[in-house]
Amino acid sequence: MYETSSYREALGMEQLTLSAMIHLVQNGLKKNSAPKKVVIIGAGMAGLVSASLLKQAGHHVTVIEADSRIGGRVFTVREPFSNGLSFEAGAARIPSNHYLTWEFIRKFNLSTYPIITSTPNDLFYIHGIQTKRRFYEENPDMFNFKLANHEKEKTAIELLKEIALTIVPYLTRYSAPSKLIEQLNNYTLDTFLQNPPLNNPLSPGAIDKIKVILAMQGFSEYSAFHILQILWPWFDDQISFHAIEGGNDQLPHQLYSQVKNEIYLNERVIRIDAKQEEITIFSSNTVSSNITTLKADKVILAIPFSSLKMVDINPRVLFTNEKWQAIRELRYVPLSRIGIEFKKRFWEEQGYYGGQTITDLPMRYTFLPSQGLGSPGPAIITASYTLGADTLPWEAMSNTDRLAFILQQLTTLYGEVVYKEYVSAVAVNWRQHPFIQGGFGVLKAGDVRQFAQHLSTPEHHFHFAGEHTSSHPGWIEGAVESGVRAAYEVHQS
Repeated sequence: MYETSSYREALGMEQLTLSAMIHLVQNGLKKNSAPKKVVIIGAGMAGLVSASLLKQAGHHVTVIEADSRIGGRVFTVREPFSNGLSFEAGAARIPSNHYLTWEFIRKFNLSTYPIITSTPNDLFYIHGIQTKRRFYEENPDMFNFKLANHEKEKTAIELLKEIALTIVPYLTRYSAPSKLIEQLNNYTLDTFLQNPPLNNPLSPGAIDKIKVILAMQGFSEYSAFHILQILWPWFDDQISFHAIEGGNDQLPHQLYSQVKNEIYLNERVIRIDAKQEEITIFSSNTVSSNITTLKADKVILAIPFSSLKMVDINPRVLFTNEKWQAIRELRYVPLSRIGIEFKKRFWEEQGYYGGQTITDLPMRYTFLPSQGLGSPGPAIITASYTLGADTLPWEAMSNTDRLAFILQQLTTLYGEVVYKEYVSAVAVNWRQHPFIQGGFGVLKAGDVRQFAQHLSTPEHHFHFAGEHTSSHPGWIEGAVESGVRAAYEVHQS
């Protein structure tokens, strides 16, 4: 039905197959007889993967990171929580089909545990109606969305899967036919839901139901294919989710241990000059404001475009007009999480073990812990998880107001026990992070044709990494994939 050329090819990433990348993770790059001086900007997962592979191959690697920690959006928060407790403020789940991430997990002998993503007892609170998942699935019309007759007695995910049947097989793969991508290029999420290709349009009530229940309310203007690609693992019954024992930041820390002598923290790149074959990188220390310069043969830019656009690149013609367009126009989705520690697992006393809560309240989604079920003592829940426009009200609040609102909304679901058992809270809003400025990169409708292929393509001696340059945007897998690709490009050049 479709051409064999792929989405990876549309992104300019056709050189490496999945099996080739797995081989590189397992065996490394071949030793290089002419090592290069490589500066990697960014010590998130992409930069760390590139640094590890290139150092093992004999290259002279330096990594500079603006933040005071490594890991980027893999961020496990341990303070101010009780000893042994932690909260995943960034990447929280590892899907079972993210093969490159799992290769590194096995390589470092890290232990994982399954995440209970949903249960029959998941709490729903929509349109003032509180119920459990099993009752909603028995009576999908109970929330009184105004549906067409043919849409009744169907859950939100059933409605979405019906109209997405033509693209579902490609949403979790490392490639998708470029003809399909071209066909969907101009579809926003809204236009896709309103007028899906080869399917009947959905009613406004059905669209509202999908957006509210499936966390799609803040993505109206973004590329339909891109949003579905990012979110689909959540909806695929064949995919299980896992996390790393002791915190997901164990993965970047294992990579860090291989290149720790080559990493410099608190160094924000402010300018890059290139004259003939010599590249000079200028960084400003975020503590002392001292300026440092580095020389490089090759540079890997493993930072979000939201940060890269603030770097002074000289001369500007180092990058093509299409690359500059991609840097300017790629959007980053707002994302926030609020983690709260309670003295005990009062939710389990009410019959909720793991899983999630889905609401139309500003808090939107709550995730309950999957570890230590039934154990006494304190525990942390992800009290609020918001994406897109749902994040905006929370980021405008003071810490005091934010805490007051989230506790009040939790009492709507669980009762006054919320106040009695409260210990402490942490809120992380990724749009307010000075070096990241968003949860993940996402394309707008039309962007695939306009500049998607330029997200990852090298420019002279510059290479680009990060989830936004990958076929798995929004996931650790995307960062790992791009880190492997960028290292391979540098090594082969």
